[in-house]
Amino acid sequence: MVKRLILSDRLGLLFLAGIILLAAMLRIGWPTLTEFKFSEARLAALALELTLDGRLPLVGVPSSAGFDHSPLSVYLYLPPFLFTADPIPATIYGGLVGVAAVALCWWLARRWPKGGVWAALIAALLFAVSPWMVAFSRKIWQVAFVPLLTLVFVAFVVSALVEDVDPDSPKNRKWHLAWAIVSYACLVQVHPSAISLAPALLLWFVVFWRRVRVAPLLLGGAVAILTAIPFLVHQGKSGSTVLGALGALPESSWDLTSLRLAWEAVTGRNVHALAGDAYPLLQIVPELSSVFNLVGWLTVGASLGLFWRAVRDWRAEEAESRQAARVDLILLTWLIIPVVLNLRHGLDLYLHFFALIAPAAYLIVGRASGAVLVKVQTSASQQARILITVVTIVFGLLVVAQVTALLLMARFVATHDTPGGFGTPLARYLVISKQTVETAYETGAAEVLVVGKGDSPVVDAGPAIFDVLLREKIPYRFVDGQSAAVFPPGRAVVLLAPEPGDAAEWYEAWPSQELEDGYHVVALDGTWPAEDLSPVTGPRVFDNGVEIQGYAWEPASEDAGQFWLLWQVLWLNPEDTHFFLRLLDEGQRLWGQQDSVGYPTRYRQKGDRILTVFDITRSSQIDTEAFWGRAGLYLYPQVVNVPVIDDTGNAIGDVVDMGPLEGRGQ
Repeated sequence: MVKRLILSDRLGLLFLAGIILLAAMLRIGWPTLTEFKFSEARLAALALELTLDGRLPLVGVPSSAGFDHSPLSVYLYLPPFLFTADPIPATIYGGLVGVAAVALCWWLARRWPKGGVWAALIAALLFAVSPWMVAFSRKIWQVAFVPLLTLVFVAFVVSALVEDVDPDSPKNRKWHLAWAIVSYACLVQVHPSAISLAPALLLWFVVFWRRVRVAPLLLGGAVAILTAIPFLVHQGKSGSTVLGALGALPESSWDLTSLRLAWEAVTGRNVHALAGDAYPLLQIVPELSSVFNLVGWLTVGASLGLFWRAVRDWRAEEAESRQAARVDLILLTWLIIPVVLNLRHGLDLYLHFFALIAPAAYLIVGRASGAVLVKVQTSASQQARILITVVTIVFGLLVVAQVTALLLMARFVATHDTPGGFGTPLARYLVISKQTVETAYETGAAEVLVVGKGDSPVVDAGPAIFDVLLREKIPYRFVDGQSAAVFPPGRAVVLLAPEPGDAAEWYEAWPSQELEDGYHVVALDGTWPAEDLSPVTGPRVFDNGVEIQGYAWEPASEDAGQFWLLWQVLWLNPEDTHFFLRLLDEGQRLWGQQDSVGYPTRYRQKGDRILTVFDITRSSQIDTEAFWGRAGLYLYPQVVNVPVIDDTGNAIGDVVDMGPLEGRGQ
């Protein structure tokens, strides 16, 4: 009998347990199989600044719009970093947040008017296996909190504006409006894409104006401002960078990008984009993802059904029907308004901007499907039996397809290089950092130099990643291999990143070991490559402790070449300085010039010998066969030359001349 398909609370909880386990497996299983790029590493580093260093971050990671996010997402990631700098607990933590969102989705669908067991299970199941919702929760990223915070926000809105007041506590529920304001403020701070829900919130205030109270609004607004104080302080100090970035956006235009991205976020379409440049090697996943369109069409059909029910029952005599109609309106506007609002945009839109609408889609499908099943499951007709069987098969096949696609994608990104997509998994970075630290201990090295593209963990991907992975394991510094090579006075280990830059060639004389993904580790012994450099004679020590010791000129063409300058840090000076290097002819006429930081002052250590490269391009029409180099230092940003001193410390000039120059190795 079809009546037997009516779910008891116990059976419903059993199914729920299975859904939660499935959600947990997809989000928490294999925690090192996670993206770990600049954004993830930078967010982890900011959290560690607070837990390890006691510094309160005032901003979060940079946004695609050119300004920094609020630091609230950093604060939300404090728990996993309280006792360790290891990023693995943080990836598990993000997965648990995603599981909590699935559980909350089930609870809301179960308790809201005209919800029930079927609605709750279907909504939770779709959420649990949603490919992009899984992907967003499987890394250290503020977007991992967006679905949960959006559900919390809407839950308070429904509680304050729709649900009946508890007769035993008539004043309690209206204060949920204050919590709705606070949760919305937190949501916007975690990711500004939630601003697209502001028109929906205003619409709800207008439609349910009789339930809106001034006191909860004022309280919620005041608490919301308190949550944003660190970010507001930063904006005041930096001159409102958010407003400046928004003002610099190009003129808005109309297109269907938001509709396409919303469809992908809800359905899981295009999840094979995680393969990046390795996409041609994929076989099954793209075909499976085409099946996910069914979730989109179910959402469209369910939305139409709930819209009709909302219109029909808006003034129904039964209180539950009236409340259900109002919940349906909130869900529909939650889903639709962010998409419509972004049809015209100046900012480039990205898939994760629409993570906040996916729970609405699953709740809508769950409520509509639950309403149909409740009607037919009490009928003993053959048609009812067939309908329930079809629904079960459809959802079963959809779940199997999505889980299969996720597992196949996980295996693919774990075994293939996916530049432009998933990138290098955290697991491989952990192996690289472990082998580097082990090499340092085996060779007696005092520190690790990470040489690659860029030297700032605040703006460069490589330094950001290893700033987290090497923290609390061994002292480390970063070197921009495109401009410098550093040789400490004692033993050190160099971790050469793939394509580390021209300076990497200076490390070729020391023993090296190849690691994964194109990384190499080089063991330095305290010496430096002096044999390929011409010595500098005469006065060569600057007043800030920098001594120029050698040089090499490498002509590349008649109009360009590279000038390598060897200098040593004799003593430390906190003032920031830059180098200038000029190429002159016999008559002291300028042939070409370049300025360079040399090596950032904050990284310099006493005894360091540093090779800095200057890419000189002809800037005048001087024809000469003989060149001289002229190097100097100036304070930055004051642009005041640093004097050259003699043995007694007296200033005797402000430049060091070298030459005549010969090609390196000649």
